[in-house]
Amino acid sequence: MQKVDVLRKQVLGGFEKGARSVTSDIADVVTLAGPTPEVSADEQSRDSEVDQAAEIADAMVSLIHTYQNLKSRLANSLDPELASLFLLVRLVKGGPKRAKELADAMCADQSTVSRQVAGLVKSGLIERQADPDDGRASILVPTELGIDRVRGHFVNRGQGVEPIIADWPDADRGQFLRLLRQYNTTLELKRDEVINSMARGHSLPQAVRGPHTTLHSPAHDRTERSN
Repeated sequence: MQKVDVLRKQVLGGFEKGARSVTSDIADVVTLAGPTPEVSADEQSRDSEVDQAAEIADAMVSLIHTYQNLKSRLANSLDPELASLFLLVRLVKGGPKRAKELADAMCADQSTVSRQVAGLVKSGLIERQADPDDGRASILVPTELGIDRVRGHFVNRGQGVEPIIADWPDADRGQFLRLLRQYNTTLELKRDEVINSMARGHSLPQAVRGPHTTLHSPAHDRTERSN
């Protein structure tokens, strides 16, 4: 029995010695590494803002994908002029513009805008008038038919949204509308900054895309898909 007790003490003593050795090694590593840097309140706030921005972006991407899926299911019944109708909405809401100004405002390729403008003119939804500031240039002006078309478009869009917010309290609807308008306004003001940030995030590394790969610009497709 005494031999067992002695053996047990030896084993436990070995464990304790090993534990003290490991603890000492960890202490040495911590000492060599130096103190853990403290995160300032500003840095914590910045990290929180970045996390929230990422969550907002994820929610918006999910929303866009959902609407794209809905539109794809209605592809056969969609108005063929729906893509160019967004140009008409811009003119009705923002007033007459030159074609180049319209393309710049929409961050779209001018050739795409010109093609869609031609279709709207042919349909009698907009017309070209002499620019009062420069008789050599022309501006795009929505016709009465075009204005009526936009009114109907707004009603149709509202009918698509109404089931989603039907059970929302009035205060939630108002706040949602206010925040969406604020977001859209800020997006317009910081458009170039957003484009540059998206370009950096979506570009392939040079080693992957090769020296002659042309990066695709999202601006061209935006006009084609928006409504």
